[in-house]
Amino acid sequence: MAKKRIAVIGLGRFGSAFCRAARGAGLEVMAMDSDQGRVHAIADDVAEAIIADGTDPKVTASIDWRQFFAVVVAIGTDLQSSLITILNLKEAGVEAIWCKTRDSYHHKLALKMGVSRAINPEQAMGEMVAAWLGHPELCSRQVLSTGQMVAEIEVTSAHIERNIMSLLGRHQVKLLSLSRYKDYQPEQLAQAGRLQPGDKLLLLAGEEQLEACLRSLS
Repeated sequence: MAKKRIAVIGLGRFGSAFCRAARGAGLEVMAMDSDQGRVHAIADDVAEAIIADGTDPKVTASIDWRQFFAVVVAIGTDLQSSLITILNLKEAGVEAIWCKTRDSYHHKLALKMGVSRAINPEQAMGEMVAAWLGHPELCSRQVLSTGQMVAEIEVTSAHIERNIMSLLGRHQVKLLSLSRYKDYQPEQLAQAGRLQPGDKLLLLAGEEQLEACLRSLS
């Protein structure tokens, strides 16, 4: 099966890190920036790297965007360049556009222009770090398009003493899976009361229900 291809426009710290992470996730990446040095720096880590300016409509019109299942506009600091690039991509017929934003104003404008996803990495990381500090057992969490959240937590001896499975049910938190030593086990393993410290639970719930559950566990 052919790898999925994405395009990343803007190779600053976020864009470059995103390109390398996308490659690690098995995606084929075309990286693009008007800065020659940035393009050369990423060239060995992506399938294709080109020196081009996304704010130039002639450039965006000359590329066959149908080969990519998504285009990421990673120009986060220059608001004007980011929005012009989005406009050019829209006029070129690109539908799946993800955009890095620098603040709430940029975020709102990008969404009004019809991007599929607007991301503020600084805000997201700040929220995640605060969640980690408040709930040390939290490994990761992600908001779904439905508004629900998926979270992974690590079981501690205190959780077992408090009957974590009962707490999950009380707060309407669904157990999706349990992992132990990197092997995923059936849900029945946890329900049988054989949890061990270090087990990881993948949970699904509404944001309020998950937060209430985490407060009960901490």
